[in-house]
Amino acid sequence: MPALLLHLLKKPALTGAVAPSSRHLALAMVRATGEVRHVVELGAGTGPVTRELRSRLPHASLVAVELQPVLARQLRIRFLGLDVRQDLAHEVLDGLVYPDPAAVVSSLPFRSLPQDLREVTMASIERFLRRVPGSRLVQFTYQPRAPFEASAGFQWHKSCSVWRNAPPAGVWVLQTLSAH
Repeated sequence: MPALLLHLLKKPALTGAVAPSSRHLALAMVRATGEVRHVVELGAGTGPVTRELRSRLPHASLVAVELQPVLARQLRIRFLGLDVRQDLAHEVLDGLVYPDPAAVVSSLPFRSLPQDLREVTMASIERFLRRVPGSRLVQFTYQPRAPFEASAGFQWHKSCSVWRNAPPAGVWVLQTLSAH
């Protein structure tokens, strides 16, 4: 928690939470991924979602993306052998291709990201979902609406609400229209 608070104070626009995701939110996000063989976690932070992904999807490949150096280092120590990429989400996503559907599980704070970073990240996610058919984005938000406006050809649906999180959150899934 201290590392998360330090980053919140230094870079509030890049840190979307005042506390790590609850186990309940992490479980809801993992359930929304479905059965996939590949997972890319964006904004892994202190690792509550990472822990559940590794526990509940032990045979899936997992790439954890975390921009903040201290948090990325902590993830490498906490989850030995985990593929942790300390980079911008779009830089990692644009380089990934999988032979079968993947889940992008995101804790990125889209509503508070600087506009240019938000736009390039959203575009990268949509390119990834098109490039790897049948894939999905699983994203939580504290807002009562979809995390961001998706382009034509994509559709959001709300998976669930998680009341046992501070603050309560909604879990949303974005897919191409052809994937429904």
